[in-house]
Amino acid sequence: MQKGIHVEWLYAKAIPIEAQYLYRKAMELSLRGQTEMALNYLRQAVVIAPRYSQAYIQMGNCLALLGLYTEAIEKYQRAIHIDPASSEPREKMDHILSLQENGKK
Repeated sequence: MQKGIHVEWLYAKAIPIEAQYLYRKAMELSLRGQTEMALNYLRQAVVIAPRYSQAYIQMGNCLALLGLYTEAIEKYQRAIHIDPASSEPREKMDHILSLQENGKK
């Protein structure tokens, strides 16, 4: 577990501080149920740091909460493209796809 913390620290270190601030602000807003506002901050974060995969994952989460599943899947795919080793966006994308399949039946 210690290694995971260290890797996360190195990853965050490579992200500009402005993008990290916007991401943290978005997470606070999301926790307060202000999903659309959080999404705006996340969009700003990825403009500053286009390879910020965690921001794309959170954008996908916000979009999924808003029922915008196609857009959410696109954000998860972008996160996978940036960080192919991350399982989180794959799992979230698979969950949305399975919900959509079950809804069609």
